[in-house]
Amino acid sequence: MHHIILLTGILFIGSCDEQRVYENNVDFKSSEWASTDTLIFEVEILDREQKTVFVNIRHQFDFAWRNVWMNLSIQFPNDSIYKTTLNIPLSQPDGQWYGDCTGDACLVQLPLKSMTNYSFPDTGTYVFSLNHEMREDPLKATLSAGIRIENTLKAE
Repeated sequence: MHHIILLTGILFIGSCDEQRVYENNVDFKSSEWASTDTLIFEVEILDREQKTVFVNIRHQFDFAWRNVWMNLSIQFPNDSIYKTTLNIPLSQPDGQWYGDCTGDACLVQLPLKSMTNYSFPDTGTYVFSLNHEMREDPLKATLSAGIRIENTLKAE
């Protein structure tokens, strides 16, 4: 009986995130992200269906900043490279944190405007690179950062 309950729970949890194509977050040792620590994510895109790309950052409540500046680079399968700088807001002016906050940590998932309802031009391997560009180095009270790609919801 316990096996059936466990299997049902696993199937339920797995089915809750049907839109996710890819998600990977890198945890930082000692909750510090050095600017020289570039995060690399290799993503296999298998179709040209519309997707949305998110940048994730998880931080502690004692994070010293209201936003995070990040550099994002994407290498396409044809070796062309897209580079941009992102300003990711983490809190409102009154100090209220954005995102999903539980315990003493918050997860912010920022959809990229240029990659919302986006059709990747080619199938193949895309390489995403992230690093921060903040004055504080290493960036303290940072738990993890990463990339999420999900299928765009289709109207039914």
